[in-house]
Parts: sequence; structure tokens; C-alpha cells
Amino acid sequence: MNPGKLAKLRLSPQENKALSLLMDEVRKIVPGAGFILFGSKATGTGEEESDLDLLVELPIAVSEDLRRCIIHLAFEINLVYGSNISVLIVSRDDWENGLLAALPIHVEIDKEGIPL
Repeated sequence: MNPGKLAKLRLSPQENKALSLLMDEVRKIVPGAGFILFGSKATGTGEEESDLDLLVELPIAVSEDLRRCIIHLAFEINLVYGSNISVLIVSRDDWENGLLAALPIHVEIDKEGIPL
């Protein structure tokens, strides 16, 4: 993770552990995966019950099986840590060059997101 930027955030120890574990597990499945925290937790406006919006950017095409696998990982980690990680799973190519690049959320994540 990016300790300098994360230190400024108000994440609980459980949220930090959950994020770290999810990123480690995804990288075991897809080496080279990138992660960007966005939304209210990234901007510092989140409440205790706010979710952790996480862009999961993969260096490969995202199949439905892979998408389900990552969503299941996030679900299981959320259960264990009491966290609320919400994942947006994209291929790097689609994020940078596809239709996703034109969406308003792309601009928001580029502007306010925190690479982890």
C-alpha cells in the first residue's frame, strides 16, 4: 500500500487489514493487479459506516469467472473483518482505452483516487 497517503485517511485497523489482504489475494491470482481507493474514504469525507470503494485494475481481460472470484474474495474478507469493501473490477486496457475511459467515474477516480 501507499503508507504516506493512507496515513492521512481515517481507516480503521480492520479496514487496513482487509484492504491489504484483498490486494494480496488478488495479486496471487493476477500478478500485476493495481488498486485505487476512491470515493468518500479516499477524499476524507467518509463516515464510520461508509464503504471502501476500490478500483481493481487488471492487466488482463476480465472474465465473468474472474470477476466472480474477486467479488467472492471481497465478500469473505468483509465478513471476517467487518469491513465494507466495494470493488469495481476492470481490465487496464478497458479502463485506459475503452468505453470506461469516457465515464464520469473515470474522471473522479483520476482526480481523487489514491493508488495503493
